[in-house]
Amino acid sequence: MRNIQPLDIWSNGDTKIAECLKLYISYDDLESRAALQYSLCDVDGAMIYEGQILIEGDTYLNWGATSDSNSEAYVIAAAQLNLTLV
Repeated sequence: MRNIQPLDIWSNGDTKIAECLKLYISYDDLESRAALQYSLCDVDGAMIYEGQILIEGDTYLNWGATSDSNSEAYVIAAAQLNLTLV
């Protein structure tokens, strides 16, 4: 789980504030693509919104080239979702 710059999200007729991003790998062919399930959560860690992103192509091939592939997954996800990690 990583903190993000707070973001207003419309959920069930109410505006809620997402303050963290959670990621889980749901698929990885270990060759060319992976799918990550993500959740945007409130300050207490309760899920406000969830979805899925794909990591493919050069992004997938370069993912893990650093020493911390978990941190890098959050950077990739934040970029795709237009979120700012804090």
